[in-house]
Amino acid sequence: MPRLRSALAVPVALLLAVAPAASVHAQPAARAEGSVPSEVRAYVADGSLVAQLNDVYGVDADGDGIDFDDTTKPGVIERVHVWSAELRDGEETDHPVDLLNEWIVPMTIAEEPVGLATVWINPETVTPELASFVADPELATALAVVPDGSSLVHDVESAAWLALAADGTLTPLVPGSTGLSTPVPIDDVAILPAAGGAPVAGGDPGTGVGFAIAVVLLLLAVIVVALIVPGLRQKKKDDASVAADAAAEDADVVAAPEVLEPAVAPKALEAAAEKPEKPEKPAKPATPKKKKAPPTED
Repeated sequence: MPRLRSALAVPVALLLAVAPAASVHAQPAARAEGSVPSEVRAYVADGSLVAQLNDVYGVDADGDGIDFDDTTKPGVIERVHVWSAELRDGEETDHPVDLLNEWIVPMTIAEEPVGLATVWINPETVTPELASFVADPELATALAVVPDGSSLVHDVESAAWLALAADGTLTPLVPGSTGLSTPVPIDDVAILPAAGGAPVAGGDPGTGVGFAIAVVLLLLAVIVVALIVPGLRQKKKDDASVAADAAAEDADVVAAPEVLEPAVAPKALEAAAEKPEKPEKPAKPATPKKKKAPPTED
């Protein structure tokens, strides 16, 4: 039990320290839907976006890439939205779209469209960064102008970009597979269910909520590691001890000489050792045979 308390003490303390900070940031930083934070505007306007585009997608040593030269200009910044879960479920809702932590910026070089840059605010650093770039002049042209007062909606499942007006009118900017060609009421459009890889909608990243969630997940991981790792280490030590004992027993068995019992009783062996050996009898010399006398003549 003491180990459990010590493992939980530090993560819980950090969680209590982070939670108030997240709530403080969450209240005053809320912005209207579709707004562009000042830090994102500054990142695009001061040349930081073009510099990152040149670093990542510029001309490389092999001559491949895009030359983002001094004539490179960013277009109008637009906040990206996705369909809300209520709308996808077919429910009646006054909240048809959710905000994403994404802003699109059409890019031109020498006043010619070259592609679409996506900017996001990194939750860890809370600073704007280049998220991706699509070298598609037609896409940059189509998203260069979004009607005023409309929300730019990215329908990933249909590969479509749509402008949703305040009165519920949906205008296809990039139809994708929706089949739309003219503005229609949103109630007349069938919204596809979200795919597994669809982006997750969320609040404005400047609120710090995303950062607080990341901290909570990190703390949970720390707690799990603190509780499980000591048990695994102890189990490894026990297994190693058992293996060492078994190896020692095997070594003793191999080193001990095998003792054989004598086949003859000890007293019999002693008697045999004390009894003198019986000398062998010498061999009798061979008696020579007498020669017969030759017969006499009469």
